Amino acid sequence: MLSSFIIRNFKSILDLKVDFSYAEGKAPNGYKELDTIPFLNATAKDKLIPCLSVYGANASGKTNIIKALFNLKEVIKDGIKGKFSPNKLNREFDHTFFKINFYINKVLYSYVLQYNEKEIISEALFRKNKTIFEIRSNLFDFSNIVTKTYDDKKLREIFDVECRNTEKEQRFTFLNKIASNYPGLNKYISEVFDYFLNKIEVYPQNRFPMAFGMDKLVESNNAKEINEAFDKIVIMLRKLDIDISRMSFERTLVDIKHPEEWIEGVSEIFQNKNNEFFINNVYSYHKDTEGEEVKFKFQEESEGTQIVAGIIGVFLAALSRGGILIIDELEKSLHPLILTEIIRLFKDKRYNTNNAQLIFTAHNTDILDEDLLRVSEIAIVKKTLEKGTTLCRVAEFGGVRNVSNFRKQYLQGSFSGIPHPYI
Repeated sequence: MLSSFIIRNFKSILDLKVDFSYAEGKAPNGYKELDTIPFLNATAKDKLIPCLSVYGANASGKTNIIKALFNLKEVIKDGIKGKFSPNKLNREFDHTFFKINFYINKVLYSYVLQYNEKEIISEALFRKNKTIFEIRSNLFDFSNIVTKTYDDKKLREIFDVECRNTEKEQRFTFLNKIASNYPGLNKYISEVFDYFLNKIEVYPQNRFPMAFGMDKLVESNNAKEINEAFDKIVIMLRKLDIDISRMSFERTLVDIKHPEEWIEGVSEIFQNKNNEFFINNVYSYHKDTEGEEVKFKFQEESEGTQIVAGIIGVFLAALSRGGILIIDELEKSLHPLILTEIIRLFKDKRYNTNNAQLIFTAHNTDILDEDLLRVSEIAIVKKTLEKGTTLCRVAEFGGVRNVSNFRKQYLQGSFSGIPHPYI
């Protein structure tokens, strides 16, 4: 579970903290009997929110918060090349800084990364506020990960050879190299690396092929499990009142020698994590005026129906694994009532049994009227030249209660973060 994320000097963001703590003091009366989840228990004392919705005017920097999380994952995975995107309008800082606090199995971890265009300036990992490793310039603290085989000298050699270039500039994260190439060295480093790669899912849009969601649900090539995942998605589609009588699915393994020659946008072709290629054929069936079934290719369905089908698989996968799902512009092409029900999955005790979290940006304000999101779960973003993108949760505004009409107050400008257009 994410506890907080600090971003400094990334695109429009100058210095911003995204807080995922439950900010309402004591628990609601009778919360254990509620159908919805007011908070997740990271520990016996620490409470975190299951959802964070981010609102604000166009160009206020909402998407850049999502991109910052994506960028952090990419730097951890592939290094810093091409990933330095500073604030060009305010040059207060000459480097990008990320600090992310998160819980794994009720234990608090912190990962810190600081870099510029040329090199990683500092990198550190902490567990229960105690250092696992820390690298800053030419100062190293490997004291808590050394072994008889890998002493301090050997770890520095690994760092020099695998993390630095010939100019002695650190280009790759120590976290990645140790977890990937020496997985048995330290279980905490391996655990954190796996957490970033497999538990935190960041998507710049809400458009997924249905097969993508299915494979997220099973992550295997077992035909039975894939069909079960397909059935789960179809059942959920029917619950959302999508006008389809039934659906069927066929998957064929194909030998593609040159995937770069694909015709972009051919949704039937899918590549799984094992780099195998499939042609997926999904069919939907509708009743005609005489009550007879008519078969359609799923691509003939509305864009909204296709989007919902893809989203459901991704959502159910995150819920089953207790993952963190981060999506930009979640509401695109979705009816407000369906949008509400999809978000409700992360708030519903029947579905969110593994402390999953949903973070999304939105413009659609209808969900603010649905008695769904709490004051801790609504964030307002605005931007100024001096401060860049800033974020404030509704819980931080005085006198706002969960029974308030958030939509009306937001549109009236009570929380700021709205445009003032005039034509």
